[in-house]
Amino acid sequence: MSQIRINNLTNKTGDTGPTIAGICTVSSNAFMIMPSGDSAIRGARSGRMVFSGGYGPSSPYPELNVLDMVNITTEGNAVDFGDLTVGRTANGMGGSASRGILAAGRFPGPGNATNIIDYVTFSSSGNANDFGDLNNDPCSSTGFSDATRGIFSGGYDANNSPYPRTTAMTYINIASTGDSSDFGDAVQRGSKATSFSNSTRGFTCGGNNRIDSPSPNTHHGRIEMTIIQTTGSTVDFGEIGEDNGKDFFTGNTGSNGGASSQTRGIIFSGITSPSAHRNVIEFLTLTTFGNSKNFGDLLTSGGGGGVASSGNQIRGVVRTSSAYDGNILEQVTIATTGNATDFGDLNTGRRVYGAVCDSHGGLG
Repeated sequence: MSQIRINNLTNKTGDTGPTIAGICTVSSNAFMIMPSGDSAIRGARSGRMVFSGGYGPSSPYPELNVLDMVNITTEGNAVDFGDLTVGRTANGMGGSASRGILAAGRFPGPGNATNIIDYVTFSSSGNANDFGDLNNDPCSSTGFSDATRGIFSGGYDANNSPYPRTTAMTYINIASTGDSSDFGDAVQRGSKATSFSNSTRGFTCGGNNRIDSPSPNTHHGRIEMTIIQTTGSTVDFGEIGEDNGKDFFTGNTGSNGGASSQTRGIIFSGITSPSAHRNVIEFLTLTTFGNSKNFGDLLTSGGGGGVASSGNQIRGVVRTSSAYDGNILEQVTIATTGNATDFGDLNTGRRVYGAVCDSHGGLG
């Protein structure tokens, strides 16, 4: 293949290079296709995925500030990325091709929830940076984004008994820093579980709408859809597992985050109510309203919580519920159906409640 090097082009006398201005055309029997899209998601950096925070089975929970990273385009073990600004069970809030957003979370125990928002720069390993604060104090919330706006949905106030559930949704502009602004309200009150997006729509799947602490857990399988670039636009979309006749997948997925392409979202399971463990994977068609359908099974399930996942529109990677201090990572191909396969291991085994990727479905 021939190469054209601009620094080798000169005028007839050889003393200056060419001046190109206005409308230019090329007359040739061959052709050249210029790259398109955001340059930040082309090349070697595309596919970085960061798992944030989390904790193991015993106090004083030293793992809480850990950030691990994998390159989702290749199988293998995670490596250390850096630390959160404040150790906690930080949740994913999406991000752009250059910046991942991690919000809220808590340290185990009462009164330790926080509204802090951090961001990481995908292209360079290092510690997270302070972004601002959420304008409320949600715990067990989840987020999604397109390329410019991140949205955080639902949750409960873990600092004030009887821990009231909320429908509040807030949003940030990813490229700037600052506190979040009011977006509107979710359909279902309470915590949210799985979340993902394409370039226009954000989704939350399953959760817990318990009103106060003495009441039993009230899990729900509601799927909600939000138009990201509007405010107050969340609507009912469908239900988890209702097309499959699988009652054990109705309710809270037990999984934070998810993976998606422009047309399909992947819902990984974790711990169900009241105590049984499950390894079910579902998928949701994002372009039409409806319920999720069976995708396949995870390889592992166990007594641990803290399932977290994300993806790069081709492949979804999940930290499973194998153990409270588990490090198992599994993968699926989003466009197909079938059981998960081994991906590798986390660098630090722990419960994880948030993961962000530089090439997720919301980036188009």
